[in-house]
Amino acid sequence: MAFALLSSPSLVSICDKTFIKPSSPTPPTLRYHKLSFFDQFIGHIYIPFAFFYPKVQQREESNNSHNELSHIAHLLQTSLSQTLASYYPYAGKLRDNSTVDCNDMGAEFSIVRIKCHMSEILDHSDASHAESIVFPKDLPWANNYEGGNLLIAQVCKFDCGGIAISVCLSHKIGDGCSVINLLNDWSRITCGHNTNITLAPRFVGDSIFSTQKYGPLIAPLMESNVSECVQKRFIFPTAKLDAFRAKVAAESGVENPTETEVVSALLFKCVIKAASNTTTTSKLVHYLDVRTMMTPPLPRSAIGNILSVLSTIATKEQDIEIPTLVRNLRKGVEVAYKKDQVEQNELILEIVESIRKGKIPFDDENCSMYFCCNLFKYPYYNVDFGWGKPERVSIPNGPFKNFFFFMDYQNGRGLEARVMLKKQHMSEFERDEELLHQLID
Repeated sequence: MAFALLSSPSLVSICDKTFIKPSSPTPPTLRYHKLSFFDQFIGHIYIPFAFFYPKVQQREESNNSHNELSHIAHLLQTSLSQTLASYYPYAGKLRDNSTVDCNDMGAEFSIVRIKCHMSEILDHSDASHAESIVFPKDLPWANNYEGGNLLIAQVCKFDCGGIAISVCLSHKIGDGCSVINLLNDWSRITCGHNTNITLAPRFVGDSIFSTQKYGPLIAPLMESNVSECVQKRFIFPTAKLDAFRAKVAAESGVENPTETEVVSALLFKCVIKAASNTTTTSKLVHYLDVRTMMTPPLPRSAIGNILSVLSTIATKEQDIEIPTLVRNLRKGVEVAYKKDQVEQNELILEIVESIRKGKIPFDDENCSMYFCCNLFKYPYYNVDFGWGKPERVSIPNGPFKNFFFFMDYQNGRGLEARVMLKKQHMSEFERDEELLHQLID
């Protein structure tokens, strides 16, 4: 499919747009949700995911494609309404940078038809670009949205009968773990298993990372910027990953290095080579979900931006060898587990120090910064709305340049990396022989 067809206004038609309110009103005692120091740091951006499901079988009560789409949409809308009763902040509206007004305004929900086969999108030579067609235009990673809704969902039906569901959830309310909690609960209810389901998300608000110590942030300090970056999708199959891990273990002395440790080290090394004419120092910043690092540990059902970071610096030629990078990453994780993730949280310390110096966090003209978000352990491929597991889970281009996302590849068949780089660096990066050796042929 040509890019011209993807951008054709006749390819996508919006059948309906509505607003889904919670199935029961939010109690007055929960009307105002206080945002934490981290929540206030993050811009008004949306975390976007898309789930592609192959042909959905026609149901007996639906005698044509239009009726089938209406039935699917009604099913999703009803279950989303029930889900929002427990995930009530996502149905509210930002009052200011520190508070969500849980006023039951609801989530925006669109029904869309796409006049092509799903395979034309998933098999496109630039699938990362093509997949964005299932999101509302200009919404993924947007810093703001005119409607103000904190959850925007869209169901798309292709000519082949395939379905794509895209969701954009406010990053002010929660992180990647928060998103998968909501999606799994929504999908379970949609499947009809809601009789015995008790949804119990725990919104931590500002109870952990309070603003009392450091003061509230009047405006966010981290916003998205997709203007300078392009995305490429790289697949590392299990067999090659296992061999690569064994090789790195022998060379580094690190016992049982993880898939994400070896792949992040490989990508970091390759991108440093691709951008070798920029700076002499490079830093890889890993975002950490610190729920299990807290004392006592927080459950996975805890909703919020419960994060920290660890950084790996490469300054000399020997620093960018993969065994060295993996050793440094492993040491960083071990140190992180020993820290008090409230009082010694590296992300908080970076934000506070940047405010003191009057600069943007992680902005250093003398150092090339790269960021890694590891979603590999989160079961996004288990999100089943009743049509089986998705054929593909997609993240659109963003949130900014020099960013890596790691995800499971087709439920245990390997690791998928979504890489965002400057266009001029990407062309050099994707030709790296060391990288190509580890990918699917």
